[in-house]
Amino acid sequence: MTYLTATNAVPEPHYLASARQNHWEQRLAVAILLGCIGYQALLCLINTLAIPVSRALIGVSEFLILLACVPFLIKRLLPGTITLACVIAAILCILALVNNQLNAKAFRDLLIPIIFFWMGCNLGNVTLADRAFKSAIVMVSLLGLFELLFLDIYTNFFNIFSYYVNTGNLQPITDYVRESKLQLNGTRPEGIGRTFLPGLLGDHRVSSVFLEPVSLGNFAVLCGVWGLSKPWAQRRDMLFFLGSAVFLMVLSDSRFAMAALGLMVAVRVLAHGTALNCAALVPFIAMLCLLYLGSIATGPVFEMSSDDFHGRLEFSGKVLLDFDLASLLGVSNGVFYADVGYAHLFNTYSLPLCLLLWACYWLLPTPNETSLRFRALAAIYLSLLLCISGFSFFALKSAAMLWFLLGSSLQQPAHPANLTRSHDHD
Repeated sequence: MTYLTATNAVPEPHYLASARQNHWEQRLAVAILLGCIGYQALLCLINTLAIPVSRALIGVSEFLILLACVPFLIKRLLPGTITLACVIAAILCILALVNNQLNAKAFRDLLIPIIFFWMGCNLGNVTLADRAFKSAIVMVSLLGLFELLFLDIYTNFFNIFSYYVNTGNLQPITDYVRESKLQLNGTRPEGIGRTFLPGLLGDHRVSSVFLEPVSLGNFAVLCGVWGLSKPWAQRRDMLFFLGSAVFLMVLSDSRFAMAALGLMVAVRVLAHGTALNCAALVPFIAMLCLLYLGSIATGPVFEMSSDDFHGRLEFSGKVLLDFDLASLLGVSNGVFYADVGYAHLFNTYSLPLCLLLWACYWLLPTPNETSLRFRALAAIYLSLLLCISGFSFFALKSAAMLWFLLGSSLQQPAHPANLTRSHDHD
C-alpha cells in the first residue's frame, strides 16, 4: 500500500495525515467489534418491531461485518496466517469429498478467528484494544441493567424467543409455548435455582445484547482473561476488567464463569514466565477428566443424566468414549454435536487439523509476559469452554473480541510509514 499526493498539490505533513488516518481506523475498528457483539440484538429488535428475521439475513449481516475488516487486513499480508488458511481449506475440502458433503459452516467458523486475529495483528495496539473492550463492557452492562430492572419493557423490544424461532434455532412445538419472551435458558428451572443472589434477582438470568445468558457468561470470562493478563503496574485496569467480569457473571448466573475465573485467578497468582506454557496441556487434561466422568456415568450415551454442570460434563465424556477412529479423523458419522465441544471439533475438523491449529497457537511470538499470560489464560478459557459447548467457541459475538485481543497483544502493528519505505526500496 502506498500513500501518494498529487504532483501539483502541497503535501500534508506526514504526521498529520498519519494521525488523521489512525483516528478513523481506530473508530472503525471499535465500531466493528461493537457490531460483532451487538448485531444479534439489533436483528432481534428488527424482528420484534419490524419484519421477521431469517437465518439468511443473519448470514448477510455477518458477511458485511467481515467485509468491513478488509481495510485492516490489506495493510499487511501475513504469510503464516495465509498459509494456515490455505491448509485448513485444503483439509476441509478433502473431508468434504470423503463425506460427500460440503460443510459451509466449518469454513465460516474458522474464518472468524483468522480474520480478527489478522486484524488485531495489523493494528497491534493494546491501548486501542483496551478502549474497544471497555466500550463493549459499557454497552453490555447498560443493556443488562435495563433488562434486569425493566424486563417487561426489554422483552417488548427484544422478543428473544420469537427471534430464535424465526431463525430456526428453536422449533415452535407445544413444549416451548410459554408466556416468557426470553431464551429457554433465560430462567433457571425449578429445582436448580439461581446460584448468585437468588433472593434478590429471582430465577431470571440476564442476557443483555447477547440474547442468551450463556454468552454473557462467556463474555464475563473474557473480561477476566484480559484483566488478569495485565501486569500489577496496571492495577486500575486489572480491577476494572475483573470487577466487570464478576458483575456480568452474577447477572448471567454463569456457573461456568465462576469455575473458570476461579481457576484463572489461581494461575495468575502461581504461574509466571515459561511456566505459563504449561497451559498447552489443559485441553488434554480436560479430555482425560471428561473421559473419566463418562466412564463412571450411567445411562445411554446420547442422554444427559441431569441438566446441570456436572451432568453436561458427564455427557461430554460419554460422547467422547463413543468415538471411533473414523470420527477422530473427521469422517462424518451423521451425528450432530451441539453442546459437546471436543466431539464437535474432531468430527468437523479432524483430530490432526485440531492438533495443527493448537501447535500454531503456541508458536505465536509473544513479546512480553503480559502477552504470554493472555495466551495462556485464553487457552484455559477455550479448553474449558469446549467441555460444555460446541458452538460458543466460534460465535462471532464473543470469538471476534477474543481473537482481536490475541492479535493486538502481539504488538506488531503494520505502520503505514514502514510500508511506504518498503515500497520505495523495492
